[in-house]
Amino acid sequence: MTDMTKSKPQIVILGAGPAGLGAAFQLARHKKARVTVLEQRDRVGGNAGSFEVEGLYLDYGSHRLHPACDPAILQDLQQLLGDDLLLRPRHGRIRLKNRWIHFPLKPLDLLMKLPPEFALGVLTDALLKIMPPSKEKPDQNETFASLLEGQLGKTICRDFYFPYACKIWGIAPEEISDVQARRRIAANSLGKMFKKVFSKLQWNSSPSTGREGGRPYFYYPRRGYGQISEALSQAAIREGAEIVLTARVQQVQWERDRVKAVTYEDPSIRHTVQADYIWSTLPLNILIQSLQPRPEEEVILAAKKIKFRAMILVYLILEQDRFSEFDAHYFPEPEIPITRISEPKNYNNAVEPVGLTALCAELPCETSQEVWGMKDEDLGRMVLEALSTAKIPVTAPIRQVFTRRIQYAYPIYQKGFEKYFQLLDHYLEGIGGLLTFGRQGLFAHDNTHHALYMAYSAVDCLNEQGDFDHEKWRRYRNIFETHVVED
Repeated sequence: MTDMTKSKPQIVILGAGPAGLGAAFQLARHKKARVTVLEQRDRVGGNAGSFEVEGLYLDYGSHRLHPACDPAILQDLQQLLGDDLLLRPRHGRIRLKNRWIHFPLKPLDLLMKLPPEFALGVLTDALLKIMPPSKEKPDQNETFASLLEGQLGKTICRDFYFPYACKIWGIAPEEISDVQARRRIAANSLGKMFKKVFSKLQWNSSPSTGREGGRPYFYYPRRGYGQISEALSQAAIREGAEIVLTARVQQVQWERDRVKAVTYEDPSIRHTVQADYIWSTLPLNILIQSLQPRPEEEVILAAKKIKFRAMILVYLILEQDRFSEFDAHYFPEPEIPITRISEPKNYNNAVEPVGLTALCAELPCETSQEVWGMKDEDLGRMVLEALSTAKIPVTAPIRQVFTRRIQYAYPIYQKGFEKYFQLLDHYLEGIGGLLTFGRQGLFAHDNTHHALYMAYSAVDCLNEQGDFDHEKWRRYRNIFETHVVED
């Protein structure tokens, strides 16, 4: 080890999802720090990882790399993955009042396939939007429900957004913060929605528009979405980073208002690694609980108010080449418990294995609910019943049914969460050398390209002398607030 390497700060990154690995790769590539990544699972990727079953590459739910990805980051991924980063057309559908509508929306579907009463309701809402409102609601009383209903009208909200929101986040739309509407719904007005749909008639083929040959598209790796994280991991290691798997963080130690070390178990032996900086992508409340010495009670209580929605992923391995032509099906109806099914073979257009395909059904829930502890075969039956209700029954023999459970899937922006988040955010800012970022670290319902942008931004704030520019980070944080989720 050279003197130059020794002089670089030691940065310990908690979590080997896209955010943690993106930061590790950038830090190591630019020789800004000595990097150690700690990951509790036995593989990288986190919730954006993949695994293989009977020759099928399966993800933890439905994932896509969107063309909205920062050009410099996309270029890095294209160089790392080469021909394995495929360009794929979007081809999903939404079940709306017993009819299937293409997703992303197509003008022809809006004109020909919308249920008549739904179309009439949308038209009526659009006409009402022309009339001036009788009164303005105070900003402090705005919620997800009031903001969306004011922008989109009652019909779309009642028949699509509100029931889907209840299923995803487990609370009534009136209890969800307006922040969720601003950061989760890209087309948040009827005007924007129709402009977005009918602009497809003039689509151009370019990464900036997200359209190829007049069709919306996305990037997807040949060997599953987790191949992005695997490529970042391998590149980081080549540049000198250390990645430790099956490393469960026990304590984040700090003293005199600055980080000191991380203690972790690997898998049962306790280790301690000294750190000049600790960059965490762990769920915000988990990071707070791991701090030693322990924060004051007010901070602990605030951490308990920050909640995440869990999810059960139910996989069906079917003895057929394809279940359908669609990559994903969305189910807003309350009578169908799952929110979405995806068919991984349709994401990467795989031919092999012949005679086998897989479905992944997403079932948001709470870990305290009875469904969280249900047996795999019972959950499989629930999914089969849901698909029969949706008139897309499984008819092929079922080779396997198994599940994966994600405890921290979606941040829940319950009304009033902001004050608890701000308290925690301010407290963590007071610990020198500690940085929290990424989807779970900043409690942000973001896409992978957003998480990678956070990672690259964090590295940009660290100068060649090993000093972190907090003012620049604050400017980046303001940019993060503008991110809107791509479906």
